[in-house]
Amino acid sequence: MNLNGAHWHLLVNHLPIIGGLLAMLILGYGLIRRNPSVSQLGFGLFVLMCVATAITNQTGESAEHYLKSINQLNRPLLHAHEEAADLANIGMYLTGLLSLLALVWQRAKQLRFLPAVIFALSLITFGLMANVGRLGGLIMHQELRTESVSTPVVVSPNP
Repeated sequence: MNLNGAHWHLLVNHLPIIGGLLAMLILGYGLIRRNPSVSQLGFGLFVLMCVATAITNQTGESAEHYLKSINQLNRPLLHAHEEAADLANIGMYLTGLLSLLALVWQRAKQLRFLPAVIFALSLITFGLMANVGRLGGLIMHQELRTESVSTPVVVSPNP
């Protein structure tokens, strides 16, 4: 099986969205239960999702080149997806960096508000990532686009 850039992107693009949601839920649970071990698990997952985000970004470039090569590129949709991805990536990189600091830097471990800040940032980042996924789906899934949905035909009964 020969995988092209679009295949690779589709294989990894869900990781930052679903993984970010999972990490956020775990961190939230750790904060509610006041369990530092669970919170640290959430931090570790955010660091991994930061790496997954970088991989997804790189495969996105390959997917774009593939779509250009087969003449299936909807430039306005792609541009919206890329712009949203740039913003969401910054959110995930910031969340991952703060999580890494919370895990390894002694001074950061003393900042009691840092886990709550990371959690709040993860909520925003998840919303941004979900939007990126939605916009990415619109690129190739015409059935998701509102302009492709036809108006239903109303059939009146015979008099």
